[in-house]
Amino acid sequence: MRWAKLTMIAVFLTVTGMPSWAQEKQSSEAVNYNEYFATKTARKAKQNWMLNCQGCHAIDGSGRPEKGLPDLNRSVANFLNVEGGREYLSRVPGVTNASLDDADLAEVINWVLIKFDPEHLPKDFTHYTAAEVAGLRGKPLATQAEATRNILLAKLAKKERQ
Repeated sequence: MRWAKLTMIAVFLTVTGMPSWAQEKQSSEAVNYNEYFATKTARKAKQNWMLNCQGCHAIDGSGRPEKGLPDLNRSVANFLNVEGGREYLSRVPGVTNASLDDADLAEVINWVLIKFDPEHLPKDFTHYTAAEVAGLRGKPLATQAEATRNILLAKLAKKERQ
């Protein structure tokens, strides 16, 4: 019973609190993200994150790097800045095997990017769509996720050096 009560308190604080990155940013971009998080779509995406993703990735997105589940904070949107990265995010096993329909899954991916790594979102970022996710999740990286991630990280590192 105590566990359930503590969990509900944590969920309440997470749902009602302003994300720390939004408090730190003073730009109009932060205002847009705050508006996004107030939408019904974002609230549903957060709920789907909590029910389907945070068990492995943790409530704060810190993941379990020792088990191959990387920290999403200040890093996940970087993949959108390199060729193949956008596709990768829709093809990792947790995404392709999620019990969500394509529309809900697309919104969870969008929510994750905005929540955990708004700093690295490309200026021309377009939200994932149900059709895009449907096409990509049909090509899962069942055993290649880690190798693909390492290739993309190497591309990112090379791009940063240029």
